[in-house]
Amino acid sequence: MTEDLTEKTSEQLREIATTRQMWNNELRKYVAAALDRLSTALIVVGFLGPLVAVMASPDILQHDNNFWLLMKFIAVVLCVVLSFGLHIGGRLVLKRGYLNVHL
Repeated sequence: MTEDLTEKTSEQLREIATTRQMWNNELRKYVAAALDRLSTALIVVGFLGPLVAVMASPDILQHDNNFWLLMKFIAVVLCVVLSFGLHIGGRLVLKRGYLNVHL
């Protein structure tokens, strides 16, 4: 009788551990996907936004607005770098499991 209880308990513990591992894996995938989507949004907003602004009002390029052009260039570079960092962060979450979740 005691052996049956011990076997059942260890079997239940293995099942709980397996369920927890599956839950952690799904959560890691969710976080990595969210980071990747955020990096894509940064590319769209940071890179395409200034291009659309210049296309919508081409007189920006004709006037002496070097300061504003420099600020747009810095914004584009910053968004691209942040996007790349978020993408790499998502890959690290998947690869190494930097997400420590305890129930």
